[in-house]
Amino acid sequence: MGTQKVEIGPAVSSDLVRLAVGYNDALDRCTRTGGENIDEVMEFFADDAFRVTVGQEPSVGKEAIRQSFLNRSANLQQVVELRGIELWGDLVVCRIERKDTTHAIAGLEHHLRILLVKGGLIKRLIVVVDPEEDARLKSSPNSA
Repeated sequence: MGTQKVEIGPAVSSDLVRLAVGYNDALDRCTRTGGENIDEVMEFFADDAFRVTVGQEPSVGKEAIRQSFLNRSANLQQVVELRGIELWGDLVVCRIERKDTTHAIAGLEHHLRILLVKGGLIKRLIVVVDPEEDARLKSSPNSA
């Protein structure tokens, strides 16, 4: 009875972490420049990708995602700090803190960004936002 050696290739985890960090940085640049680098952002997505922020209408397909980012980039600038990345199979769960120019009150929002990655591209992007935290930061300081 012979013993077979198992071939061990490179770790996929480092590729997924790099993808999540690269996407985050490209998206921040996109919002700060009014969408100048939208092509760079779109390189992270599969052609049939699906993007949804929970509680909002989804963007289905690469062109719809492109338009949703360009529409948002015209009205806001944001800075997102990655506070943690957890890998679970092909899922990349990012804990993020976000500041943006739609906030009327100084502070951070805490979001989860969940990426389903297939073949090195984002196939599904789901963003979970606390609606109460979002509403509080966007309300006028004088309306409280």
